[in-house]
Amino acid sequence: MDWVRLGGVARRHWLFGLALAGGIAVRVLVMLAFRPIMWFGGDSASYLATGLRLVPDPSRVGGYGFFLWLLRPLHSLAVVAAVQHVMGLAIGVLIYLLARRYGLPGWVATLAAVPVFFDAYQLQLESDAVPDVPFGFMIFVALYLLLRSPGERRPSRTVPAALVIGATVIVWPVGLGLLAVLLVTLVIRRTGWLALVAAVLAGVVGSVPLVAYAAWFDLHEHEFSLTRSDGVYLWSRTMSFANCTVIKPPADERALCPPAGTRIAASLYIWDGNSPLLAMPGGRFSARTNSLALNFALRAIAAQPGGYLTAVGHDVALSFYWDRPVHPDAGIVDRYQFADATTAWVPASMGAIGGGTVATDQAAYNGGHPGATRAVQPFASWLVRYQRYVYLRGTLLGVILLGGLVTMIVRRRGAGALPWAFAVTILLVPSMVADFDLRYLVPTVPVACLAAALAFAPRSAAAGQRRWTTSPAATGTSAPDETRTSSLPSGSTPTASPESS
Repeated sequence: MDWVRLGGVARRHWLFGLALAGGIAVRVLVMLAFRPIMWFGGDSASYLATGLRLVPDPSRVGGYGFFLWLLRPLHSLAVVAAVQHVMGLAIGVLIYLLARRYGLPGWVATLAAVPVFFDAYQLQLESDAVPDVPFGFMIFVALYLLLRSPGERRPSRTVPAALVIGATVIVWPVGLGLLAVLLVTLVIRRTGWLALVAAVLAGVVGSVPLVAYAAWFDLHEHEFSLTRSDGVYLWSRTMSFANCTVIKPPADERALCPPAGTRIAASLYIWDGNSPLLAMPGGRFSARTNSLALNFALRAIAAQPGGYLTAVGHDVALSFYWDRPVHPDAGIVDRYQFADATTAWVPASMGAIGGGTVATDQAAYNGGHPGATRAVQPFASWLVRYQRYVYLRGTLLGVILLGGLVTMIVRRRGAGALPWAFAVTILLVPSMVADFDLRYLVPTVPVACLAAALAFAPRSAAAGQRRWTTSPAATGTSAPDETRTSSLPSGSTPTASPESS
């Protein structure tokens, strides 16, 4: 190993190295404090059942269950948490690498990665058996494939990126919006028949995971779909404003009108004990209920477009509160707190999809050992205090998004346009089709930080990278010590590239 070269890399990236070391340290602390993993009630139980038995849950897409299935041979829930922590660190590393590739100084690139390294809610979700962190990691893999060469537009990188984004849809359906954003961006930005073919291929390849998942769902549920809940969730969105005297639904949909009394948060209408869904034949997530709920929702939006836009706007605005809003209710908010990590949000004896119970499924996955969360002191108390102060405030997220957009407009530079559009899509879609939830902010933050950083990329970055890839060095004809043009700031040496490490 070239220790001199390694030492040079360490000196050039010492600030990022310190941030990365700190990110590793707090993750080790989390794993010591809450063992073997944390649970998000019925959601986690559903994914675990899919991971054990490869059976779908009609109420949600089960792509995260496949992730658990892949790790099942290790017989350790702690390993699942560890892998998710590594994914969080990898997101920070990818932010830094992309920012440096676009010619930004080390302190700016490091600053963009700081939230994902240290945000307490990021750390909490990395320890939770939910799909948000794998989803965010996949998005960054796709962004790295698309953006890693400033000034270049290689169709060969578009297709695998589209495949990754298509796979995110079966982890969290918001990925469908991101796939649409990617395809629209390709059509707008690229010219020529080759680029058009690449866009078509990206769309086709990106849909492969969706079709495969729908076929698997059809095998078990006899319905070619991703879930039987899309209509139910959109119906719940309309419960914030629906007025049946205005909507005038047909007889078979009238039972879905909101109950009398004070309106509650939209998503709670699915799970509340007085939910109209409970009166529907087949229950909440039958094919008939889902179909009728979808029809009702579309009628409500068409009849009351102002009410729909107001409800969506209200929920999106919750993303930018200085203090974390209590929404949809205190019980849900508590699930994201280290202070409540050991709370059993569903009974251990609750039946699981495909057989078994929550407790037996946890033990079956965890090598026969109990899987309920244990808090270990004093580490747990340290993290409870940490979470009170160390997280990105919603108002600052708004500043990051607005600042990135204004900077790109003023400078007429679109390097951060795609990640900015991704961040806004992740933020908007949940409020458009269901409800606001604090966990939906977590995947938004690192993408927004990357977009804001790239908005300040020097104008020479794209031209410099083009020179790199078309120079004799790209074809291997230059001498090893020959000076090459790179995308780094003037005065940097070729080995200053972050990828040289």
